[in-house]
Amino acid sequence: MYLTLPLHRALQQRPDAIMTICGNRVRTTTEVADRVARLAGALRGIAVHEGDRVGMLALNSDRYHEFFLGSWWAGAVAHPINTRWSVPEIDYAINDSGTKVLLVDDTYAPVAAQLREQCPQLRTVVYCGDETTPAGMLGYEDLIADAAPVPDVRQGGDILALLLYTGGTTGRPKGVMISHRGLFMSLLGTHAVNLASQNGGITLHTAPLFHIAAISSWHTQNILGGTHVFLPSFTAGAFLEAVQRYKVTTCILIPSMMQMICDDPDIDSHDVSSLRRITCGGSAFSDGLRRRAMKAFPTAGFGQGYGMTETAVLTILDPGESPEQRATGRTVAHVELAIHDPEGSSVPLGEIGEVVTRGDHVMMGYWNRPEETAEALRGGWMHTGDLGYLDKDGYLYIVDRIKDMIITGGENVYSAEVENTIATHPAVSSCAVIGLPDPQWGERVHAVIVLKPGSVATVEDIQAHTRNFIAGYKTPRSIEFVKTLPMSAAGKILKRDLRTTRTTAPTQVSQPE
Repeated sequence: MYLTLPLHRALQQRPDAIMTICGNRVRTTTEVADRVARLAGALRGIAVHEGDRVGMLALNSDRYHEFFLGSWWAGAVAHPINTRWSVPEIDYAINDSGTKVLLVDDTYAPVAAQLREQCPQLRTVVYCGDETTPAGMLGYEDLIADAAPVPDVRQGGDILALLLYTGGTTGRPKGVMISHRGLFMSLLGTHAVNLASQNGGITLHTAPLFHIAAISSWHTQNILGGTHVFLPSFTAGAFLEAVQRYKVTTCILIPSMMQMICDDPDIDSHDVSSLRRITCGGSAFSDGLRRRAMKAFPTAGFGQGYGMTETAVLTILDPGESPEQRATGRTVAHVELAIHDPEGSSVPLGEIGEVVTRGDHVMMGYWNRPEETAEALRGGWMHTGDLGYLDKDGYLYIVDRIKDMIITGGENVYSAEVENTIATHPAVSSCAVIGLPDPQWGERVHAVIVLKPGSVATVEDIQAHTRNFIAGYKTPRSIEFVKTLPMSAAGKILKRDLRTTRTTAPTQVSQPE
């Protein structure tokens, strides 16, 4: 399996169909294939060899599409870089990976000189923006125009294709190594159970393409054979405008994006009836937000996925599935998944343990991190760090991250359960639950809450609401209201940031029951 195969298939079956739309640029399959072959030729011309890393530091665009395919066409490793990182974090990823060539757009061209100074192995910077090529860089369009197309090396199987750096929640970011076979297998297995997908259609890419969920959505559309529409960055207004203008049929959103769309005052003035499927992933999709989303997009079915950079998608909850409790879905066709206790043994159905998985979809390992690779892949299983359980029908329920579980008064409290309960309060927009040190209870449950615009709630309101659904010891003993929560580039709430800035609760502390 090689990741350029869908382009060859599209060239054979729909050469004149529109493949990419980015602003005013509209290109057919034939045009894209020619540009990809020329980009590969250009990379060869600047001494990119098979296995070399080619980086991309840019917002979403049709050139991101060509970057992935052109890198693989040349036999290189694609290294999309998190655009929300600081310059030192970007420096680290470039140096650690040994990236030799970096593509930058208008937004990130200003930091290129600094990156070249601090990254000795970075030989060449290619400007892929829309203005005049800055001094010291090569022009993307010039390279494509001047290069001769080269044959696809058709490199695949277990050869490294993609290097994705995690967000660095525990120290330095880790480079997750993903093979051609691993990514292709994940997408084929996911599509096999995705009964709502159909050939063709128009997919909108608004989640950043340095993230595994966005890459999975992009490559799935390559396999299905539809049209890609690219938004440089997300705003609720830009999303709604694009859906209406291009008659978008499918998209992937992270819950924080869906929250902003549902909160947009102009949502009802846009025609979104073309949408037939929306997949939400990256973090928990609360019941309250799901209900708002279903009302906002009545023609769309809502799917939910669970996975991680190291594994891609593991489970899918398809539209129409309604297990008795909140679930992330059932495993997709290619995935073997189990729940293990700390000793590595499987636990009975319904019992909580660590979610583990094995198969071709699992990463090759962490780049230059043999000890951490061995720890994550011990016993032949990828250890996700998530706590969950399986029911008798094979539905997976995630209850918490291992590191986020709170032990208060000797009782285990799963933050996700408390968050889901708080999220059902009509005034709550989003929330995070963490454990804070407590002299009496060891840890206490602390909630950080963002209210909906114009809504009002008190500490007592939230606590009374929560006690109606979960045990008293799980009810937050302290609550604070904030305007925003710290978010990662993947749309996940950064609980580590909340913990490090809070050693005591800054608001009222309720009496424990």
